[in-house]
Amino acid sequence: MVGVGRMNRGGEDRILGAVLAGGRSRRMGTPKEGVRIPDGRPMIVPVLEAMRTAFEEVIVVGDCAGFRCDSLGGVTHLRDRHPGEGPLGGLEALLGCGAATGYVVAACDQPLLTGDLLGRLSRGVSSRARFYKRAGNGEKMDPLPGYFPASWFERVQRAIAEGRRAFRALIRSGEADWLPLSDEDARRLKSINTPEDLAALSLGMDVCLA
Repeated sequence: MVGVGRMNRGGEDRILGAVLAGGRSRRMGTPKEGVRIPDGRPMIVPVLEAMRTAFEEVIVVGDCAGFRCDSLGGVTHLRDRHPGEGPLGGLEALLGCGAATGYVVAACDQPLLTGDLLGRLSRGVSSRARFYKRAGNGEKMDPLPGYFPASWFERVQRAIAEGRRAFRALIRSGEADWLPLSDEDARRLKSINTPEDLAALSLGMDVCLA
């Protein structure tokens, strides 16, 4: 662990922002955090900028092979404890680092996120997880961004040990609060997973930023 802040002082809840950037990006063919989006920035940069409008400190979790985290101030880099375990491996490292009471977590491939969407997740009971869910269409769950209390650390460890690495299965295994999500905001949660997604991103950015 390098440079991660101390646990909340004086018994006060402390919530930090975090961005997962440790995937192998097989479908994209290159580390997604460094992929240039239509405005020329690495994909992770707008995610970090949104996080920094909502939180004083932001942690990037994972190898982040496509972007130099030290190129931005106020960003700490935390590597996975057990590389190769996917997003849950990053979550395990984050929840076990002792920096905060809980963390609002996003993925590096969500460049349309806003500080408002992230900030909403930080408001509530610190011991309860929080996620967005869209009405209709089977009440579709959006696992990221989400708020994860540090107390979920052992839950994540058990899931990894038992080979249960699906994010949605982890979320369904514990109690959580669900925040409503409008159709407009739902577009901002879009993940860019493939070159085709990247090609369509320009239109998506125009729609979301209009």
